[in-house]
Amino acid sequence: MSDGWSYRCESVKHGTQVGRPGGASSPARNAWLCFVEARPQVQGVYLLRFAVGIAGVSATAGPVGVGQLAAGALTWWAVVISTYLFNGVTDVLEDVANASQRPIARGELAVRTARWVSVATAITALLMAAVAGREMWCWTFAFLTLGWVYSAPPLAAKRWSLSSSVVIFGLGWASYAAGAAAGGGGFGRTEQVFCASMATWMALVGAVVKDLSDAHGDAIGGRRTLAAQRGLSSARRLAIFGTTVVGVCAPIASLLWAPLALFGTLPLTAGALWVMALCARANDYDLKARRCGYRAFMATQYAANLAMLGTLLVRAV
Repeated sequence: MSDGWSYRCESVKHGTQVGRPGGASSPARNAWLCFVEARPQVQGVYLLRFAVGIAGVSATAGPVGVGQLAAGALTWWAVVISTYLFNGVTDVLEDVANASQRPIARGELAVRTARWVSVATAITALLMAAVAGREMWCWTFAFLTLGWVYSAPPLAAKRWSLSSSVVIFGLGWASYAAGAAAGGGGFGRTEQVFCASMATWMALVGAVVKDLSDAHGDAIGGRRTLAAQRGLSSARRLAIFGTTVVGVCAPIASLLWAPLALFGTLPLTAGALWVMALCARANDYDLKARRCGYRAFMATQYAANLAMLGTLLVRAV
């Protein structure tokens, strides 16, 4: 471990901004950096899951008012920002080792600032959820708890592939369920099949392919994921297994129990083939190529959720 790398890790952990001269950032810039650190692409897909949950109950619970919709979305946005900002705070060692371009690892966002914003957004989310109702508050609390279990010691489920997958499944399911709670209803069979398929996609595919480009730093950070311990080839084989399971089982479950869910699960099957092909021909020495599997996973999430959201909205008309 080089002295320069050690100095950078210590500087970032203690809140010294080593990546950007010129003193402390303004509040507006810190807010922007926190938004970026919490991964806008991830925030977007969580809000999309929340929207699918609302749309799923609109046919039975009635239309959701604009105020109710906005309050629910803001609550869920706050809870996602808090969770992923906290994850960035706990991932300093790994992110610096992996040369991450997120603000904390670059030294532009002080860890102490990110930590306080994470706490503030968590409190804000819980307060807003309390206004929305008991069930919404419970799902908000559950999501924050899962985020803590994933990132924070002594549990730090992110350290192992299996525990990481279990928690990630829970985060996905909680987002859909919170949307249903905000809409004032419960899931029907179509929503159950689709949401279970998507949460499984996150657990069996996303939780694995996200590690392909980060195995080096994860190993330095003490993680015991499959990619860090057994190598990228083993992780890719597991990802191919996961894509096969979800790509085959999701449309079959839809055909058997909820044909309308096919509008969402067929894009999932197409995405599974895409991720499988990328994993099968990946190059261990090409960092950009190793990241392609995760990008395909994320694009598939957007496509499947958007397709299902449109279907549910049409059904509700």
